[in-house]
Amino acid sequence: MNKKIVNLQKIIKLVWILHCYPYKRFRTLFLSRNNMTTRFSRSMVAAFLALIGVSAAEAASSWSFTAGGNESGTGNFGNTRSYAGAGDGGNVTISAWSNTKNNTSGTQNAYIESAYLGTYSGGLGVTNRDAGSTAGDTYEGTIQNSTSPGHTMDNSARYDSMLFDFGAGASAALKTVTVGWWKTDSDLTVLAYTGSGTPTFLSADVGYSTLLSNGWSVVKASNSAHYTNAANGGVSQSSDVAGYKPLTVNDLNISSRYWLVGALNTLVQSLPSADTSKDFIKIAGVTADYGQVSEPASVVLAGGGLLGLLALRRRRH
Repeated sequence: MNKKIVNLQKIIKLVWILHCYPYKRFRTLFLSRNNMTTRFSRSMVAAFLALIGVSAAEAASSWSFTAGGNESGTGNFGNTRSYAGAGDGGNVTISAWSNTKNNTSGTQNAYIESAYLGTYSGGLGVTNRDAGSTAGDTYEGTIQNSTSPGHTMDNSARYDSMLFDFGAGASAALKTVTVGWWKTDSDLTVLAYTGSGTPTFLSADVGYSTLLSNGWSVVKASNSAHYTNAANGGVSQSSDVAGYKPLTVNDLNISSRYWLVGALNTLVQSLPSADTSKDFIKIAGVTADYGQVSEPASVVLAGGGLLGLLALRRRRH
């Protein structure tokens, strides 16, 4: 059932209970003795929040990316793919990004811009806009003609990443990221957006090197943005689902609407020691604790209705 309808039903139920409840008992139970006209007791607040569902409990959910999903902007840079979650999960919309904008003075100074998110055997991969030798990303290939491993999410010449958007009013605490295919190495960088509004690189010129000062946060207790050897030494896979490797992430248990997962990105955060191996990765799925935030309008409506009811009952008694 639609969650807004469920919340409305809860509000109506609460108002009816308060209407039928004897006023003297209601006053004793729910109003503060110090100031009965303006203050509610803790039990009243707790009951109110429980009935209207202000705090949404998160539930374990999973999303598989081994199929094409619901694609928007088909066959073009800036496309997105949406996938429905199993369990209590809603939809997640995924887009591809890479630091290819204004790339005139080296990768270090380039801005993040949209790329192409493709679906392949083994999961999702990225083709950025600097494909071909003339643009500098020699092995990237093109949207229509990508040769392995160019259509993977990689850090060869450019830094590719995927943005996971769990939708307005939703929050997800990412738990695992599953590697479905990899070559050479399988290191990842994982960030959660904890800033306000939407990530700045969606509408402004922002580079990877400033993400941690633009609302993005690491989700690892060691304060590292990186996860090395995500495939855990496993054999490179493509169609054998049993061989896919889930990487456990986010031991800080951070919840966010937006998550950024990319091939190891030393522009975001440097490594303690040099890592010369390039990472070529496809993402086959994720798991998360997923929850919906209750609609503010419902809370305001319920609060206004309760205050009005209390005022009316006080006048009657």
